[in-house]
Amino acid sequence: MNINQLKYKLAEKLPGIDSHIKMAPEHRAEELFKINPDDLNPRLSAVLIILFHEDGKLKIVFIRRSEYVGIHSGQIAFPGGRYEESDKELKTTALREVEEEIGIKTETVDILGHLTDLYIPPSNFMVRAFVGYVNEKPVFNINEREVQEVLVLNYEHFKHPDVIKVREFKTHNSTRLTKAPYFDVEGAIIWGATAMILTELLDLDC
Repeated sequence: MNINQLKYKLAEKLPGIDSHIKMAPEHRAEELFKINPDDLNPRLSAVLIILFHEDGKLKIVFIRRSEYVGIHSGQIAFPGGRYEESDKELKTTALREVEEEIGIKTETVDILGHLTDLYIPPSNFMVRAFVGYVNEKPVFNINEREVQEVLVLNYEHFKHPDVIKVREFKTHNSTRLTKAPYFDVEGAIIWGATAMILTELLDLDC
């Protein structure tokens, strides 16, 4: 991936729902087309997709959230969290959360742009995913209250068609299972909103 070219593409028209639908769980696929933003009163949040090069290979950073009583317990996700009134803008939220959760200093991140906002019904969050580039491998300082571990994966592996698989997952607060596509990369299972967001990034790089 050419980082300068990615920055240019992020400023252009984004694929949005056409990308999100590819990795949407079965129960969410129809919802995507029915959601009217004017009918929502969501809480705002932001995540940051962190990219950096190591040994000539592009890396992408995920976290595994700590186990707790809540919707996203134990899930693999991008670092981020809810907007606070003290945040100047959603970009501020993304950078603040990344520093709080995994210790990456705000000033080391070059924000390239952001992807299409994605609504998360179970938590009533509207998530904006920013894409940031770091010039060298970050030094991680994990907030163990929020994060179990940091996963640094090879970005190019996500572009192989055989890493996309389908299985049933348990939905939040339910015994119901839902069929969903997921990425199986280096032993990490990435599905749901994180997979939907990641797919839009991958679609820009083709």
